[in-house]
Amino acid sequence: MSNDPALSLAAHIHRTRFADLPAATVTATKRDLLDTFGCLLGGTAEPGIAELTNLALRWGGLEESSVVFLDRRLPAPQAAALHGSMAHALDYDDVLDHGGSIHPGASVLAACMAVADLRPETTGRDVILAVALGLDVSCRIALASTLDRGWHRTAVIGIFGAAAAAAKLLGLDESQTLNALGIAYSQAAGNRQCILDGALTKRLQAGQAAAAGVQSAILAQTGFTGARDIFAGRYGFFELYQPGGYELAPLTSNLGIAFRGDELSFKPYPCGRPQHAALDAAIALHRQLGLDRDRPVTVEVTTGTNTWQDQFAAGVKRRPTQIVEAQFALPFLIAAALAKGRVGIGEVAGIGDPAVLDLAARIDGGPEPSWLPGRLRIAVRTESGRSATQEAEQPSGSPERPLSDAELAAKFRDCAANASRPIAAATVDSAIAAILDLDNRTSAALVPLIV
Repeated sequence: MSNDPALSLAAHIHRTRFADLPAATVTATKRDLLDTFGCLLGGTAEPGIAELTNLALRWGGLEESSVVFLDRRLPAPQAAALHGSMAHALDYDDVLDHGGSIHPGASVLAACMAVADLRPETTGRDVILAVALGLDVSCRIALASTLDRGWHRTAVIGIFGAAAAAAKLLGLDESQTLNALGIAYSQAAGNRQCILDGALTKRLQAGQAAAAGVQSAILAQTGFTGARDIFAGRYGFFELYQPGGYELAPLTSNLGIAFRGDELSFKPYPCGRPQHAALDAAIALHRQLGLDRDRPVTVEVTTGTNTWQDQFAAGVKRRPTQIVEAQFALPFLIAAALAKGRVGIGEVAGIGDPAVLDLAARIDGGPEPSWLPGRLRIAVRTESGRSATQEAEQPSGSPERPLSDAELAAKFRDCAANASRPIAAATVDSAIAAILDLDNRTSAALVPLIV
C-alpha cells in the first residue's frame, strides 16, 4: 500500500479545523492576506494585466467569481488566473527566505478568492484556515526541494498550495483532496527563463498556478482522479522535477503542529528578494550622508564573484529597458535607493530616470573571490568629501527583522495608491482593518472591500 507523503498532506488538509490553528498562525496568516491583497491591488495597473483581463473578458463564460475593478464575474479559474497574476506582478509579494525561495501567497489567495465566491456561506475563518493550509503545503514542498533546477517555484510548487486551499474551501474529503493534488501535479509548470529575459510570463505563471489549482479541486469534487503517489512515486514530482536534489522529510515534519506559512517574509521593496539586503544598506547610506542634499561622486560595490559577474558586469542591469528587468537589476536598484532614499513602486518603474541611470552607470568596485553569495558592501563618497560604508545584513521583512503592522499597512497604502483605479483613503483604511479582523467577519469576500 502506498505511503506517499501526499496521503499525509491530504489528511492534514481535510482534518485541520480553524480551532487547530495556533494563535500565532492565525495572526501570521492575516498579515499574509493583508500583504498579498495589497500587492494584488498594486498589480492591477502593471504591464500584462490589461491584456490578460481583456482576453478573459473576450472569452467570457459562466459568471461565478468577482474580479477587482471589473463589473462582471468570470469563471472561477479565470478569476483566479487574473488575481494570481496581479498579486505577483510587482514582485512585492511574500517570500520564503530560508531554503524555499517561493512566493506562495499569490496563488493561494487567488484560488481562495475564486472559490469563496462559489460558496457564499464561506466565512472569514474559513478563508484564514484555507490560506494557512495552502501556504503550509506550498512551503513544505519548497523546503523539500533542496537543489535549484531553474523552476519558477512560485508556479510549479504554488499550484499544490492553491489546490490545497481550494479543496479545503470546497469541503473535499481526503480521497478527493488527494485527487486534487494529483490533478494539480499534471499541470505543474513554470520556469525562470522569463526572469532572465524580462518577460511578462513571470507574472502569468503565478496566475496559471492559481487557476489550475482551482480547476484541480473542482475536478476532484466531480470524481475525476489524479496520480496518487504524487511526490515519492517512480515518476513522482521529486524524481522528475528535482532528481538528486530533494529530501522528503520536510513534507510531513511536525505536520499539523508547525505551519510553515508562519516563516514567510514580507518584502519592503517591490523587486527580487536577493536584492533587499543591498537596498537596506543603500537606503541607510542615503540617510547617513544626506544624499538628498549632497550628491554621490563615487559609489564602490564589493561582492562575490558570481554576483559581480551576473549583475555589475552586465550593462542591461545598469539600464533596464522594462520593469521586469528592473526588478532584478541590482545596480539600477542600488542607484535608485541612493538617489531617492526609498525603493517603492514608482522608483522601480522609473527606468528612464536620468539621475538614477547616471548613478547606476558610475557604480564601480569589483569582486572579492573569497566572499560567499549574498555578501555585499557599498562605499559612497559625496561632493562635499564625506564618505561612509555599509555592508548588507539580514534583509528587513524577514522573521528575524519583521515589518511591523504599521509598516505593512503603509505598504498596503502604497500598493493601493498605484492601483489601476483610485481608491479613497477611507476605503483603504477600512479594508486594512477588515482584513486584520477577518476571523471575526461572517463574509469572506475581499473584492467588495475596495469598491
